[in-house]
Amino acid sequence: MILFSSLINLAYSKSSNTHNIPDRFSDLHYADIHSVLVNSAKFDQVISGTVTDAKGEPLPGVSVKVKGTNLGAVTDKSGKYKLTVPNNTSILVFSFIGFETRELAVNNKEVINVTLKDSNDVLEELVVVGYGKQKKATLTGAVETIDRKVFEDRAVTNVGLALQGQSPGLLVTRSSPRPGNEGLAFRIRGNSSVNGSDPLIIVDGVPVLNSYSFQNMNSDDIESISVLKDGAAAIYGSRASNGVILVTTKKGKGKLKVDYNGNARFNTNGITSYSPSMQQYASIWLAANEQETTPNYWVWGNKDNLLKMQQGVEGRYDLFGTDYYIFNANRLDEMFARRYSQQHNLSISKGTDTSGYRLSVGYANNKGNLATAYDGQKQYNLRFSNNYKLSEKFKIESNVSLINANTSTPSVGLDNTLYAFDMPFYPAKNPYGQWFATFNGIDGGANRNAAAMTAAGGRENRNSLTGRVDLTATYQIFKDLALEGLASLQNERFNSERYVLPVQLYNWYGTPTGIGLNTGGTNNTYNTNAWQGLYQYYSALLRYEKTINGVHNISAMAGLNAEKNSSQFLSGTRVGFADQGVYDISLAGLETQTNNGDKTQIGRYSYLTRLNYNYGEKYLLELVGRRDGNSRFASGYKFKNFGSAQLGWIFTKENFLTGITPVLNFGKIRASYGVTGNEASGLGAFDYLSTINIGSTVLGSPASPQSSSSLNNNGLISYTRTWEKVEQKNLGIDLEFFDSRLTTSFDVFEKNNIGMLINVNYPSVLGGTAPKTNSGKFNTKGWEFIIGWKDTKGDFSYNMAFNIGDTKTMVSGVEGADSYGAGRNGIVNGRPWQSWFVYKTDGYFKNQAEVDAYYAAYGTSTNLANMPKNNQAVALRPGDTKRVDVAGTGNITNIGDAKSSLVYAGDGTPHFNFGFNLGGSWKGFDLNTFFQGQLKQNIMRGGYMAYPFAALFTNQNPSYLGQTWTEGHQDALFPRLTVNPTRASWNYSNNDFMLQNNRYIRLKTLVVGYTLPQRMTEKIKLAKVRFYFSGNDLWEKTSIKDGFDPEMGEASINSGYPFARTWSFGLNVGF
Repeated sequence: MILFSSLINLAYSKSSNTHNIPDRFSDLHYADIHSVLVNSAKFDQVISGTVTDAKGEPLPGVSVKVKGTNLGAVTDKSGKYKLTVPNNTSILVFSFIGFETRELAVNNKEVINVTLKDSNDVLEELVVVGYGKQKKATLTGAVETIDRKVFEDRAVTNVGLALQGQSPGLLVTRSSPRPGNEGLAFRIRGNSSVNGSDPLIIVDGVPVLNSYSFQNMNSDDIESISVLKDGAAAIYGSRASNGVILVTTKKGKGKLKVDYNGNARFNTNGITSYSPSMQQYASIWLAANEQETTPNYWVWGNKDNLLKMQQGVEGRYDLFGTDYYIFNANRLDEMFARRYSQQHNLSISKGTDTSGYRLSVGYANNKGNLATAYDGQKQYNLRFSNNYKLSEKFKIESNVSLINANTSTPSVGLDNTLYAFDMPFYPAKNPYGQWFATFNGIDGGANRNAAAMTAAGGRENRNSLTGRVDLTATYQIFKDLALEGLASLQNERFNSERYVLPVQLYNWYGTPTGIGLNTGGTNNTYNTNAWQGLYQYYSALLRYEKTINGVHNISAMAGLNAEKNSSQFLSGTRVGFADQGVYDISLAGLETQTNNGDKTQIGRYSYLTRLNYNYGEKYLLELVGRRDGNSRFASGYKFKNFGSAQLGWIFTKENFLTGITPVLNFGKIRASYGVTGNEASGLGAFDYLSTINIGSTVLGSPASPQSSSSLNNNGLISYTRTWEKVEQKNLGIDLEFFDSRLTTSFDVFEKNNIGMLINVNYPSVLGGTAPKTNSGKFNTKGWEFIIGWKDTKGDFSYNMAFNIGDTKTMVSGVEGADSYGAGRNGIVNGRPWQSWFVYKTDGYFKNQAEVDAYYAAYGTSTNLANMPKNNQAVALRPGDTKRVDVAGTGNITNIGDAKSSLVYAGDGTPHFNFGFNLGGSWKGFDLNTFFQGQLKQNIMRGGYMAYPFAALFTNQNPSYLGQTWTEGHQDALFPRLTVNPTRASWNYSNNDFMLQNNRYIRLKTLVVGYTLPQRMTEKIKLAKVRFYFSGNDLWEKTSIKDGFDPEMGEASINSGYPFARTWSFGLNVGF
């Protein structure tokens, strides 16, 4: 460069025009020429480097191009690249499917190493919303994203269970721990109607046939889930009032990858229903008879027999001159044990800038804890996705999936028989290995044996096969305008069979009882059901995106879609088939046959549009419109309009707030108003038509049956009824502090159903059954809060997050529904949904004088609410419950009105549902925990085990031992024990003190893993090796003390099936 400077100076010194040389040449022109020559000297410079992901792992197949040229390279298997650039002002563009695109200037560098973030981890990440994606930062709706990490290494085959507690406002409950029979219910921001509040579930842009299609998905195929909770769901119009769950599946990206993820697991009995021991059972009977003026020892004959049982004496008992054999045998301990399950997933994927594919297969065998027979579900999953860019303007994508779920379970024995009817002193088998008859076979009507029923009393087998094919084509008409078409076909075939068999029982000596097993139904019964559904979905969309002057960002979408849902159902039942070990409906006679079936088609047609505008990504606006038509409604009422308006303000971009951005680096206020619809469950395809039901009746003798057609009117109709319309309002704020390490959001919302379909009570002179009309109102108000923190300190990174929310409901406009009864009521005008009305009590009678005064005041009143009569057999005594005449009418009534003795005691829906997760990683080790629970839910047990001596012939709940009133324990929690069911009902049923607050916290997930270092996996030619332990439902703290599972609420008392804890050990290998 010294030589170059000298030449320049010499040239100008010999010029005759040196006086015209600018004085600033030395500091300006010289610098320009110097820069040009420096760049020329760097011509054809070689640049090299390594491209890695956020974890430091190399990324093969990354495209590295020189911007504006055709020069480029691709990283090798070690993530390394090398290419020649024309000059040092060149800009390198690093792009890879599934990762952010980065642009870096050369700037005299010879080595440029790059880290690419996963597109899901980019600050400006795209969030899946209805019919598209939007930047998370500029979202104006209440949209919550659930990352795929929620599903990683979870030992669950039902993906719905993995969503519990993950998002504020999303409530997932289950009614059973049995695999394939969980009975999941999904609620987003509470209920919106009394006619069903299930959210719309959409997978890859298309609604699923039913929620089971979603629940049975392979969790390893899920990329992300978005939950639309407010007016953002209005883009789905008439089906969006209960919110929308959007599922996006994984696609092929990056280098060729083969991934295996499998686990072996076992279940142990967690919470087990309180089935008493023989000693506890006898103790309850003895304690109850101590309080009676006239003891009643029932079939046990006398006090001495019960005292022997209380002492645990096993063997022969003399009951009314008959030999009984009694042994300490808890049926739940006999029937449930550790069971082993397994799950395996294998996928292969690859993607480039022009094409990509992913193929995955999955298998799971998930067993319940039943030891006497198989009770579980086997599941097979197949999914293939493929995308191809045919040209710069045209690309296509296809998805094919297949789900086969096979559930097999005993047809009988898992109901009340399991723990309510089987006494705790009858072993499953006698000494000869034969099924033992309860009550030793003396009382044939009581021949119940849950172990025998589950093992040999028949089976129920269900098979579901769901296939789906999607095809999407996109054509880029202009730079800012694209046309997209989607066609989808879903077909589901469901088949089930259920047969009930007689089982021979024996007494203790091995003698047949002569009477088969009482299964609670008809023996030798075979039932089969076949259902087939075909769902067709077609859509066409125009998308427009434009940025004007760098600040006016416009995104618009308009289109239409058409849907057709066809289904067909057929069922048949026959009784009295011969048990040959082969079970089919053809093996029974025609004289007992019962058949049923239907065929339905429903169509929908929709127009939709959305406009998004933001100014400098600071002021945000979204407008949505949709017009839906549905064949369920009469002409003139088939179409309705829905829509929403949403506003947002990212106030941290204002100049006057620049001083606080080092602390508060992001802040956004959101507001929305929308009108969505609810198709409402229970509406038939042609309810607006006056129809005649056609049936058949079997006449004649069994030897010569004859079938005759029968006709009956289907009731009155309504031409004017239409969708329920739900107004939704939302106000929210999103904040991020300290470089987005601390994030928080808060929302308040209201949903108002202004046209709820209800049955209005009309005078009987109407002469027919009135149809549902849009006469009711349903209001829901609530709030949601979420806060999270994440940080990295060297090799250690950690994260934590907490979310909580609550809703309150109100039913109104329900004329004629002002009355209510004792217990939980679904619809009461002016009250919340699922309102509790209970008897107000004033403790227990302390002495006989109080009892006598009570009978003097109320003994002759009407509507006595089942008050025991004042006679020696059933009269109230000291220690019994004292119900209060709230209205002061002189009556203790059970009729809900202004004169009622019932008082409102809250609602039965869950409140303050929360989730908390804590995780961290260090040098290959990782730990993640997740807790879920609720702070309030009013529940009251029902059924045989709800309180002592609801019936004499059942087990008794031992949790009441030592908790009831006696002369020496008058401040007890519960009233006295009594063997009289009428008094027991008065003392316990629907009284205020029986209402429990179902508060709990549960460790839903614990995952501990270790990933081998890359230097080790490279030696064995593997991309990744990870070992992990995963546990589900390992611990809980609950306010419920009666032995039932808090998560299942009241439903847990309907079965003695133990709540299971899952212990899983897994391996994840990448090839």
